[in-house]
Amino acid sequence: MTPADETRRIFDDAGAILEGDHFVYIAGDHGSGWVDKDVVYPDPNRIARLSDLLAALVRDWRVEVVCGPATGGLVVAQWLAHRLGALAVFAEHDPTAPAGGAVRPPFVLRRGYDQLVRGRRVLAVDDIVSTGHSVRQTIAALRAAGGEVVGAAAYITRGNVDAAGIGVGELRTLLELRIPSWPAASCTLCAQGVPVNTRYAHGAEFVAAR
Repeated sequence: MTPADETRRIFDDAGAILEGDHFVYIAGDHGSGWVDKDVVYPDPNRIARLSDLLAALVRDWRVEVVCGPATGGLVVAQWLAHRLGALAVFAEHDPTAPAGGAVRPPFVLRRGYDQLVRGRRVLAVDDIVSTGHSVRQTIAALRAAGGEVVGAAAYITRGNVDAAGIGVGELRTLLELRIPSWPAASCTLCAQGVPVNTRYAHGAEFVAAR
């Protein structure tokens, strides 16, 4: 079984892949699918295996620190750093900054993590790369703190953004799961009157803000 096949099986077994609905993503874009990683995380055996697979994919980068956006990327960073013998930190939303056109404020490094990444080889990670918004902001925060970002990695990419789109030379993922997305202003699902799913993704925040 290939790493991609095994990753798909893990997420399928957890019931994590949702399709045929109307979801809102953190950058404000809309789409017809969602990966509910929250049903994967409670089983540490699943995360341990995903971490083994991802570690094998990035070990040649000689990473010193692994950093992901909270909350999902935080889990990935902790487990992957353990497998790589590296340090683990996380980025979080800046409570003092406006969200702009996104659902939530930008990601920044706090808690002294900016000092920890300075001058070190850092891998930016996330669980699911949808639009690339969260990991792109994480990468920007790492560079602003003086970290050397060697690349980015994730369990799954939805195929909507490549390495250049998030600002790195290389993006490595275990599985590509193509789910299209659109800007909110030109969302075909909105035009068709399909209700926004408020249980998953950021639909509840979107509906509340309208």
